[in-house]
This record gives sequence, C-alpha cells and structure tokens, in this order.
Amino acid sequence: MPSPAKTTASSDKRAIDQKDRSEPRNGVSRSSVSSTVAKAIGIVDILASRGETGISLAELSVLIEMPKSSTHRYLATLQELGLAERKDSDRYCLGTKVIELAGSFLTKSDLRNESQAIMEELAEKTGETVHLAVPSGTEVVYIAKIESRYALTMSSHIGSRQPMYCTSLGKAILAFSKPKLVRSILAGELQARTSHTITTIEALRAELATVRSQGFALDKEENELGICCVGAPVLDYSSTAIAAISISGPCERITPDRAVELGHLLWESTQRISRRWGFSGQLPGLNVSTGTW
Repeated sequence: MPSPAKTTASSDKRAIDQKDRSEPRNGVSRSSVSSTVAKAIGIVDILASRGETGISLAELSVLIEMPKSSTHRYLATLQELGLAERKDSDRYCLGTKVIELAGSFLTKSDLRNESQAIMEELAEKTGETVHLAVPSGTEVVYIAKIESRYALTMSSHIGSRQPMYCTSLGKAILAFSKPKLVRSILAGELQARTSHTITTIEALRAELATVRSQGFALDKEENELGICCVGAPVLDYSSTAIAAISISGPCERITPDRAVELGHLLWESTQRISRRWGFSGQLPGLNVSTGTW
C-alpha cells in the first residue's frame, strides 16, 4: 500500500498534468498561455493542497519537475508577492495575500451586494455618510460608501485603508475578532492620528470590552479631526466579524447622545446582515482580565 505522502505527491502531480492538458478557458488559446504564469499558479495550487503542513523545496522541485534552483526562484518571487510563506522548518505554505485576494472577491461579490439595501436605508434615515469595510491585516479597507446628503469632506474613499485601533469600523471588527488579531495590534505601536487617538494598550483593551458589551464602537475624532463615527460589526456563523458598517458625520451633528442612538440602530441593522451569514445571535462571553473570549 502506498504511503500517504506518496499518495499526496501523486495527486499533486496529476493536478499539474491535468492543468497542462486542460482545454482553453475564457476564449484563451493554449498557445497564448504563459508557461511561467501557469507554473507559478501550479505551485500555488500545490501549496493550497498542503495546508499548514506546507511542502519542502525538494518535494516541490520533484513535483513540478524543475531544478531546486529554479523552484527556489519561483518561491522567492511568490514570497515577495505575499502568495507564499516560508515556515521555520524550511517548508513553504500559502501566503496571506491569497486570503486577501479571495476575501476581496467574496466581499465585493456577496457582502457588498447584500449590504447595499441596508446601507441605503441607514443613509436615508440618518442623512449621514455610511461606510462598509472589511478587515485586511491590522487595517480596514473601505469597499462601499454612500455620501451624506449634506456637504461633508472626508478622507475616506473606496479602496482606502485605515488602522483598526482608531476607527469605529476597525474597533467594531477588532472587538469581535479572534484573540490572535487583537494581540497583534496590542503588541504594535498605537500611533496618535489626532490628539484624541487611543494610544495605550490598557485604554484600547478597555475600549474593546465596551464595544463588545454594547455592540457598537465610537470614533470621537480619533482618526480625523472634526469627524465622529459610529460602527457596528457584521458577524458570521462563528460570531467573528467579517466586516463593519459605520455612520460618519461632523461632531456637531454626531453628538454623544445621538451617537448612542445611531449605535443601537447600526447594531440592529448589521444583525440583519449577520443572520444571512449564519450568525445565531449568541455571543461567547468576554474575559475582561485577559481581553479574550
């Protein structure tokens, strides 16, 4: 009986062979396909099939039938692009850029579409600017925006990125994220974006506990002077934030009392989206002493 390793290697080799013999797709003839790109995609496919275990340079070299030196050059390029990562034991696995690309595709095709009606409803009810953002590393990326009916100048635009720790969108996501992400942000430098930015670990940890208990986050000029924001998370089946929606406006309109009202409105609205992603409505408890849940 062949060993599991040999069986996996055979499967990977068949996958590459099948790619090489596959019919043209999307109207692209086989002769116009770049062999370099095809080989790189084949390597990415193999890395995906190996999961967290990864694959050694020697194993990969055999599978793609290239010398180790050439295989290493491919891996070095994929690492530079974030599509591959080298593990401590000299094994290679998929890089986080793959997750970001897949996430961008899924959020733009599904989450953005499913959130549009609710965003329009919030914009109509409040008259303020409404944003939808998704996590990307320790930042959030804006993927949708509905402008306020009032004249308002803000630095945000679709595709722009902002730190999680100083935005209502980011804090709403962070408060409902896995502990590993929270720890990575708490371990980094919390740079002051304005004089109101939270810059200490203790203050941010307390802030996230508050966000989790009330269901929404506040940004009181922490990221941009003169602008106050309220954000609430969109949760999936595991009660993890996959996105957030915010309402933003000048601080003279987003007063403390109104911010709380908007926060409750946002939480109710985002829960309607969350239920479509399998959220049960039940949240695991927060351990205030450690900041984990």
